[in-house]
Amino acid sequence: MLVLALTGCASTSSTLDTSHGVDPALAATLKQGIALPTMDLNGHEVSADVKSEILDAFKLQVEKNGMAISPSGVPVKITVEEYSARSTAARLVFGYLSGSDHIKARVDVSGKTYSVEDTARTSINGIGLIAENVGSEAANGLARLAEVQVNTIQIQRVQPPPGMTTR
Repeated sequence: MLVLALTGCASTSSTLDTSHGVDPALAATLKQGIALPTMDLNGHEVSADVKSEILDAFKLQVEKNGMAISPSGVPVKITVEEYSARSTAARLVFGYLSGSDHIKARVDVSGKTYSVEDTARTSINGIGLIAENVGSEAANGLARLAEVQVNTIQIQRVQPPPGMTTR
């Protein structure tokens, strides 16, 4: 039973569809620079730390993808559509039985819209890692729109004790 309480699953996804091709004018504009996103919390109570983690991961991933953050860059808006965060105590004591940490957000840039989301039910990783994943995926969506290679970021994850898994 203890193992079940400590394990869970995590998933990150994006709805960006580039199968119909990419607008060359948008790609060229994005390559010139992207503004740090504005965030619309859409009535959700999101802590300043979580907002900061989303934006920091976004900025780091944009730079890893070889793109520039610029105050005069293309405006980007991230709207939180779904949000749930467990307390640290509940997450550590009850693991996946305490529910999940979840963020789903819509990214708007120059008339293009896509969604990014991440969920975790583990006792090891909490809302901070979810926020980082959402910020990173938001940046990766812009890289795909700009036809720039997506480079994954290596996040310092908390490792479970030997013999335990986070999935």
